[in-house]
Amino acid sequence: MDLLRDIRYAGRLLVKNRWFTVMAVVVLALGIGANNAVFTIVNGILLRNLPVAEPEEIMFLGTRDTQGRNQGVSLRDFEDWRAATRTFAGMSFLFNGAFNVGNEGLTPDQVPGGYISPNLFRMLGVSPALGRDFTPEEETPGTPIVVLISHTLWRQRYGGDPNIVGKAIRIIDQNGTIIGVMPEGMHFPFNANIWLPTGSMPPAITGQPRQARGYFAVGRLNDGVTVEQARAELKTIGGNLAGQYPETNKDLWPHADPFVERILGPQISLLFWALMGAVGFVLLIACSNVANLLLAKAAGRSSEMSVRVAVGASRWQIVRQLLIESVLLAMVAGVVGLLLSIAWIRWFSLEAQTVGIPYWMVFSMDWRTFTFFLVVCLATGLIFGLIPALHTSTTNVHEMLKEGGRTGAGGIRARRWSGGLIVLQIALTLVLLAGAGLMLRSFLTMYRMDIGIDTSRLVVTGMIIPATKYAGWEDRTRFLQRIDEHFSTVSEIEAASTASAIPFSGGAVRRLEIDGRAATPGERLPEVTMLSVGSRYFDVIGAPLLRGRVFTNEDGGPGRQIAIVNQRLVDQYFKGQDPIGRTIRLSQDVTGGTEKPEWLTVVGLVPNVRQRNNNQEREPDPVAYIPHRQNTGMARAANVLARTRSDPAQAAQILREAMMGVDRDQALNTPRTMDEALAQNRWLLRVFSTMFAIFAVMALVLAAVGLYAVTAYAVTQHTRDIGVRMVLGAQPGQVIWIFLKRSIVQLTIGLTIGVAAAIGLGRVLESFLVQTSSRDPVTLGLIVVLLIVVAFAASVGPARRATRLDPLHALRHE
Repeated sequence: MDLLRDIRYAGRLLVKNRWFTVMAVVVLALGIGANNAVFTIVNGILLRNLPVAEPEEIMFLGTRDTQGRNQGVSLRDFEDWRAATRTFAGMSFLFNGAFNVGNEGLTPDQVPGGYISPNLFRMLGVSPALGRDFTPEEETPGTPIVVLISHTLWRQRYGGDPNIVGKAIRIIDQNGTIIGVMPEGMHFPFNANIWLPTGSMPPAITGQPRQARGYFAVGRLNDGVTVEQARAELKTIGGNLAGQYPETNKDLWPHADPFVERILGPQISLLFWALMGAVGFVLLIACSNVANLLLAKAAGRSSEMSVRVAVGASRWQIVRQLLIESVLLAMVAGVVGLLLSIAWIRWFSLEAQTVGIPYWMVFSMDWRTFTFFLVVCLATGLIFGLIPALHTSTTNVHEMLKEGGRTGAGGIRARRWSGGLIVLQIALTLVLLAGAGLMLRSFLTMYRMDIGIDTSRLVVTGMIIPATKYAGWEDRTRFLQRIDEHFSTVSEIEAASTASAIPFSGGAVRRLEIDGRAATPGERLPEVTMLSVGSRYFDVIGAPLLRGRVFTNEDGGPGRQIAIVNQRLVDQYFKGQDPIGRTIRLSQDVTGGTEKPEWLTVVGLVPNVRQRNNNQEREPDPVAYIPHRQNTGMARAANVLARTRSDPAQAAQILREAMMGVDRDQALNTPRTMDEALAQNRWLLRVFSTMFAIFAVMALVLAAVGLYAVTAYAVTQHTRDIGVRMVLGAQPGQVIWIFLKRSIVQLTIGLTIGVAAAIGLGRVLESFLVQTSSRDPVTLGLIVVLLIVVAFAASVGPARRATRLDPLHALRHE
């Protein structure tokens, strides 16, 4: 009954002091809403696991070398692992990619999917919603092609046909049969919509040697087996294979990681937890603001508390009443904050869809987020309410009479608490501003970064070249050459070509060797980026030849092994010498590799075009371009680049019609402009810079409001002192200094703590910064100056008002 009475009384007070309630609710709602939104995102990415039974048992299997570098899995190695393991209940091979899917009367589509071992879905504990699963016999090479499709593909491409099972499908230029539809939401491993058993893989894949490690595997741990036990067994298996196959397996061993942990990597996790800390700071600043407001109100409630004490109320009863008021206020703010967080979550979800996040990352509230929300609301009420409650509960009749409402011990304690909270706000605000400043400066640097091409009307798209139709690299080369030739005859296309990668999206890493320069023993050759391109590539991207000549269709054959290099490679490794006519060799730095590269004659020099998207590289990377015919290790993925004469919005239709003239069954990814592709590469930095900036601005505004409120309250408390000083002849500057010097002390302490913490945050964010030091003095200096200006503006305003008081009115105060 006492508790209900306290709750009703607290509710009446909140209604009575409606302006205080509104101000506190707005401040707290911002902090609670931001925390709930970011935690929902963190939950969806870092905490929510695969939607399968016992997801913590699902391991990502790959290969690791002695330098700790992760590599893929070969089919030969996988078969040996599966036969030797005892710690895994099952293992499944995975070839992740995309397939060209076509049916009579339907446009060919490029559908993400993969070849999988037939036991995969049974291992995951998932059964088809319609039809049947793969059988063990369908792992045998040469079996008829059967296909499982996702619920999404079934709805979108086949209109949810209930009789889909048993129907024919044209896939990878062969006829197959749809045998089942997976449950809604199942897209393992990432965003797959179609699956084929490994028995359907073409000889071009199954016949690859042991060192062809372009795939990966997954496994489920046996009951009671730990990750470390599985890793120890795999290392033993790897040692045995290294003894049997030293040429391909020396210094390599299989390695297991929890699936989601491996996909995300440590850097992404670090960034999200840093963002979680940032919104935690915003909430602490909000709490300190409301705590200061309550401390200010405490003086006005001293009489009430004295009466309660006089009639026998214990300290616990007073603290309980005040904490109930605080928690009730936090719950009201929580409702408003929940609405704000929903808006933030929807914004982030829409942004994330543009980059194709894995299917299990769903940004919705579940039991974990609701629990977090309730805990945050309760903790918020306790955090901002505890200090004022403990302070107010110490008030008694004797102190009230002795202090006279002005300067007693209780007033001194209140000012100390208030000053400490202001110091905390300043320090936390500086940390947030520093993080936002570093991220924003990095984003602006990346945005202004010249990648060296003309992006106007430049459209790019990707495709998967089917291994069944184009089995060898020579077949793929001829196919790409036909694309170059046919697309150039299309009237709507100004120029078109193909490449193994588009600008600013990476490329193959090779070791550069130059004729006449023997490497010393133990010396590591320099790294360069290698790209295979079509003959019209440089015309398409708008990078005119500086010297020499471009590729022709005859280049790359026997006796015509050539390369074109960019200016950066020449500046770094030729040191002013003429590169034309010199020979270079590009070797693959892969353990166990057997590649013996040919010497290439440099025939051309082109301007710098950025290929690597490396945050810390100020200069473009050195790049060597080779004709497709020389790329014997060409992957099945390729890119088409076209500069259109019409609106890029019409590019999808133009490119698909052009492809029909080359291969009617070949599907293309959805075309996008080069500017859109660049924006996607910058997505992570752009989104997180925006979020850090929003939270930093919130913190700055809250800190300024808090400092203003504390100074204004101090002026109110010292009205009589001001009147005495002015009657005695004090000048306005002297009166202002009385209040300003307290703010200066608080500002100095807060800035000192904040700068040290900001440097620590910079180290956390260092791997995400673009050409920006984690201790960037310009950024930190500007932020310190900004905080000083804001703090002085917030403090001087109330202090100046004190100088305009009527001395007689001030003397009559109290």
